[in-house]
Amino acid sequence: MRRLLLLCPIAALVGCSEYGLSGKTGEVADTGSCSLDVPGAGLVEIDDACTLAREPGVFEPTVEWRWDAAVLAPGFEDPMMMPAVGDVDGDGVPEVVLVAYQDRSYTGNGALTILDGRTGEEEGAFTDLGGYAPYGSAGVALGDLDGDGVPEIVTIDTGLRVLAVHADGSLVWASEPRSADLRGYTAPQIADLDGDGLAEVVAGRAVFDHTGATVGVGTGGVGGSAAISVVADLDTDGRQEVISGNSVMRRDGSMRWYRDDVEDGFPAVGDLDGDGLGEVVSVGSGSVTLLDTDGATLWGPVSVPGGGGGPPTVADFDGDGRAEIGVAGASYYSVFDSDGTVLWSMPTQDGSSQRTGSSVFDFEGDGKSEVVYADELTLWVFDGATGEVRMAWEEHASWTLFEYPVIVDVDADGASEIVLMSNDGQTAGWQGITVIGDLTGSWAPTTPTWNQHGYHITNVEDDLSIPSSPRMSWETGHNSFRAGGLRDRPGIPAPDLVPVIADACFRCLEGTVEVAIQPANRGTEDVGGTVVVGLWARTTGGEEVLLGAETWPLGVAAGAKEAAAVIEADIAGLHVVELVARVDHPDAWAAVGLSGSVDECDEDNGSTTFAGGCP
Repeated sequence: MRRLLLLCPIAALVGCSEYGLSGKTGEVADTGSCSLDVPGAGLVEIDDACTLAREPGVFEPTVEWRWDAAVLAPGFEDPMMMPAVGDVDGDGVPEVVLVAYQDRSYTGNGALTILDGRTGEEEGAFTDLGGYAPYGSAGVALGDLDGDGVPEIVTIDTGLRVLAVHADGSLVWASEPRSADLRGYTAPQIADLDGDGLAEVVAGRAVFDHTGATVGVGTGGVGGSAAISVVADLDTDGRQEVISGNSVMRRDGSMRWYRDDVEDGFPAVGDLDGDGLGEVVSVGSGSVTLLDTDGATLWGPVSVPGGGGGPPTVADFDGDGRAEIGVAGASYYSVFDSDGTVLWSMPTQDGSSQRTGSSVFDFEGDGKSEVVYADELTLWVFDGATGEVRMAWEEHASWTLFEYPVIVDVDADGASEIVLMSNDGQTAGWQGITVIGDLTGSWAPTTPTWNQHGYHITNVEDDLSIPSSPRMSWETGHNSFRAGGLRDRPGIPAPDLVPVIADACFRCLEGTVEVAIQPANRGTEDVGGTVVVGLWARTTGGEEVLLGAETWPLGVAAGAKEAAAVIEADIAGLHVVELVARVDHPDAWAAVGLSGSVDECDEDNGSTTFAGGCP
């Protein structure tokens, strides 16, 4: 038993009372003696909500893993299109899925490659998919087409067919060739267009059912030079449409509207005018146009600064509650306000395709999105409101097409990462996939899935099932397209120290008190260093007098209560009415000749009282 004695001024006292933890008054004893209960170590209930807030949005990037040397398909390690991320094999961990090419031949045969999201280790690489060769720069989409709980991987072959395969490379189906309606580098989209629980695949202006049969072909646009159309429910009637840069069509190929006087550009969708319905953003021939739900021109064409322009993003870049549009051009990245005015432009470099895409994510969780964009040489993160450079990552190169980085919890660890593709088409030394995380874990958490080029948060579930009638992003508070969705930010585990007065004996005739006191940690994290508990006497005049302090040099584990120490003090003449124990208090630290503090989830519950004293 540890014991600490601090002396207080002595004065004559009359009478004696004994008090236990219950606060009951005991018998008056001539000797003033009593028995003190000194308990040993024990357990306390942990408060699972005990965490500390993380410092948001600190950009200290670190490489979590890099894949740059193909093993299963040697030489096929250069991707030209956006990688998709999702758990395609049902093991609870996402995979990174891409098509890679070799020897600068991005228009030749490719290898469908599947990487473990935790390590980058190859889980599969297939140059032959049931007799069909994947196109070297084809896009990929992930989703459970037939509702059987097993996701499919969808891509394009060299014969301009749509292929659906499983994670082991086995062919599910191959569509008929559709050379007039899609391209080799088309990024297919997966959606349930008729709400029957079975998904369709959209490629350009062609629609295929879950078996690969062609069920609709439109007569309007295809979605820009890459034939990357998208899917959304513009009028929120419960049925999604296929959207290009100048047309909207139904599942069967019939046209809702078609504007042959408008450029068939790269499309994106959002509620840009605040009417609760979706509008179409179209980027093509160096300009941006905004079309209303019914196809009427709201504004544009507005020139993209520096020319060019790839698949646009939609998000609230500046935190004003309204959506804006981000576009990557040939020499600038620009953000347009909802009325078509340019909010800001920052210089970049994309002289090859001049049509790369981009993504956005709210790394700080403050309601303002940052831009994530990779040009020919640099991965940029721009402040969404101002364009200020938040990160410039130069371990990258690309002979660009229509790709963009994705922001996803790629390893299912609760933290977000940037998944970046690189290739050495014009700059040697860079290829493959790099996963970049934040060294401090400060980036806001996100979903483990980014399943296709036209991703918009509500189009897919975490398990890659496809919603039959999803609410649009603007109906759920996101109002975004090609933007990552936030998840609740897990806090940092933290201790929560509270003192326990296990028992007290007042020897009033002697003018002393003995108190059994112990620290408890109800938090989710151990305290590994010194813990100090102090004891005060509160008098009839309201004064508090420090009686003593005790240290626990080895700390207190989460969920533990340390064995009690005894603080014995002289209280003669103090007229004590109450004892107060405090843990981690500056005066208690000073009493033991130390200084320090413990960061806790609750700094206001570190004291307890015991009613009792001497007259």
